[in-house]
Amino acid sequence: MNYLTGLALGISAGKQFGKLYRGNGFSLVHAMHGRRRYYHEKLLNNAEFAESVEEQLTDIPVLRSFKVNQTTGTVLLEYTCQDDQIDIMMQYLDEISRRPNPTDIYGKVGSDIRRSFGNLNQSIRVNTGFTFDLRTLVSLGLLAWGANKVWTLGERPSGPQMLWWAYSLLKGRNA
Repeated sequence: MNYLTGLALGISAGKQFGKLYRGNGFSLVHAMHGRRRYYHEKLLNNAEFAESVEEQLTDIPVLRSFKVNQTTGTVLLEYTCQDDQIDIMMQYLDEISRRPNPTDIYGKVGSDIRRSFGNLNQSIRVNTGFTFDLRTLVSLGLLAWGANKVWTLGERPSGPQMLWWAYSLLKGRNA
């Protein structure tokens, strides 16, 4: 398999894997000024998710009323604010709906992994006087490995890719 075939296969696999975790989310079904109806596939006959959405919506002061309907999978909102504020709120709700429940096994594993790497990152930062963090050390390792492959072994596809990974990791580093 050459480099381009592997790249195409990786992109295709990534898209298929992403479909497992992405749904359509909240989609706007009907809109009038001050009133909107959204549909979400997870709301259909799912009392736990419906309660979660209701819990999120109860504390929003600009909502005059809302109704979550499990039979149709919709949320009806009546509001007093601008439409763009409702768009932002629904994007937030959509983001929350995509997160796994922390009590589920997959949510617990993900939380444990994030917590472990967060603790490791904090330990590295403290022990290096806040000079390095986990992202910086991994990117420096990839940088060294990539530079070695490019200059000593003459490998071109994987060496520059490791340099790109190192650059991408450093680019997003918080100061």
